[in-house]
Amino acid sequence: MTTQVPQLFGSHQNAYTGANEIAQMNDRTIIDVTGSAALPYLQSLISSDVRHLTVPGMGLRCTAKVNGHEIALELYYFTELAFRIFVDNDIAPALVAALSEGEESHDIDVITRNDLRILAVRGDNAFKTVLSEFALTPGIILTGEQQRYARQAGNVFLTATHLESHKGFELVAKSDELVKWQSRFIALGFSEQAELLV
Repeated sequence: MTTQVPQLFGSHQNAYTGANEIAQMNDRTIIDVTGSAALPYLQSLISSDVRHLTVPGMGLRCTAKVNGHEIALELYYFTELAFRIFVDNDIAPALVAALSEGEESHDIDVITRNDLRILAVRGDNAFKTVLSEFALTPGIILTGEQQRYARQAGNVFLTATHLESHKGFELVAKSDELVKWQSRFIALGFSEQAELLV
C-alpha cells in the first residue's frame, strides 16, 4: 500500500477578498538562474539573506543592488542550484545584465523566460479553486507581506503573491497552457479584467 504525499500549497493570511477575478500580467519578466554557484552569486547581489530559503517553493520579496540602484524583485527557491526571479519589465534588462556578469566567473546560467506568461487570480473563491483544480492541499500560511510560496503543478508554476496590484495567486505557464486555464477559470465564474486594481 502506498501513501500519497500531500502536495501542499500556501496562502497569505490577509489575502484579497471580494470579487473573483483573473487578469493577464504583462508587466513582469521571469528569469531563471541556475548553476553550482547560483546561491552565493545571488547572495552577493540581493539585500536579504537568500540562505534562509531552504524549502523548495519558498520565496521572498526583496531588493538587489544594480548599477548603484536598489530594485525590487521576487525570488523563488527550488534548490541551491536553481532560483526563479520575477521583476518589472522596465528594470529587467539591467538585472539580466548584472546577473549575466556572473555566468562565466561563477558558473551560472541566466535564462530570460520569454516563453512564459502570467495569469493573476484573486477573490473569495480563489484559494479554494486553485486547490481543487490542481489537486493541492492547504498547509502553509504566509504571515509576512515579503513572504512568497510557489509550487509546480503539472505544466503550471503557481505562486501565492502579495503585490500592491493584487493579493492572490498567479498561474505561470506557456501561452497555450495558460489560455486553457483562463477559459477554465472563466467557466468557474471568475470575471476577466484588463488589470487587477487594489
